[in-house]
Amino acid sequence: MHTVLEALGKIGIVPVIKIDNEAQAAPLAKALMAGGIPCAEITFRTAQAEEAAASGQLYRTS
Repeated sequence: MHTVLEALGKIGIVPVIKIDNEAQAAPLAKALMAGGIPCAEITFRTAQAEEAAASGQLYRTS
């Protein structure tokens, strides 16, 4: 099995998030990681989602 799929299987849940404010991206990522959920699916329903993903705020915020 692919290592990403194995990791997701161990986590057991992938929250789906909608980012309305780019400034909230990093605190959200930190809260998810603190709660033991080091992943999330970002919905691209807003322009801020693309900005947050492109800025790298959601990656390795530990």
